[in-house]
Amino acid sequence: MTLAPLGEPSLLTDRVYAAIREAIRSGEIPAGARLRLRDLAAQLGTSPMPVREAIGRLEQNGLVVRVPHRGAVVADLTPAELAHVYATRLLLEVEATRLGVPAVVAADLDAMRAAYDRMVAAVAAGRVGSALDHDEELLSVLYAAGGNPVLLGLVQDLWQRCRAFKLLGAETAESLEPGSGAWSTQRRLLEAVEAGDVHAAVAVTRESLESAQPRIRAMLGEGEGEGEAG
Repeated sequence: MTLAPLGEPSLLTDRVYAAIREAIRSGEIPAGARLRLRDLAAQLGTSPMPVREAIGRLEQNGLVVRVPHRGAVVADLTPAELAHVYATRLLLEVEATRLGVPAVVAADLDAMRAAYDRMVAAVAAGRVGSALDHDEELLSVLYAAGGNPVLLGLVQDLWQRCRAFKLLGAETAESLEPGSGAWSTQRRLLEAVEAGDVHAAVAVTRESLESAQPRIRAMLGEGEGEGEAG
């Protein structure tokens, strides 16, 4: 494994993060590989500090996990994990949508609209991680309205577990603009909730999760003919 030196630009941590992330995404740094601070810093031509900060961000995004006695290692993003996590999300989030839509109040709708506007702005600015945060913020308001905090907690735990998958799905070429790709369903979900249409909202939730999986599989390097997921 070799990474080209980056020099010392002003936003060094961002560039270190991008370089390591791309090496992980491309498979140059494979799943299960240990991320050694000094080795990476030497290859990138930086001090260990921006590498440490970048690895922390990668861990928050689910691309890196902490393993006892090994430290930071690259997460294993397998098609099987994708299928299992998204099948579980589909079950839970459809139910959370079904419970939440009839229970939302005006304050919930205001919060969802504000989160949607922040998501759109983040997508337009190319801030994918922030856009995902605001998307989850919107959904959390809806799901919390259903009155089942255990269900909400399970969904949020799954969001964290599949964060790396979500990032991959949201970074495809078709997801570069608000209203397209990974961002194509949020407006319709908000409109269905505003109308109190449970059936339409559930249909959008299902579509969102099912349509995400082919995008993610493509980014994982698996042909669409080998299966679909959302």
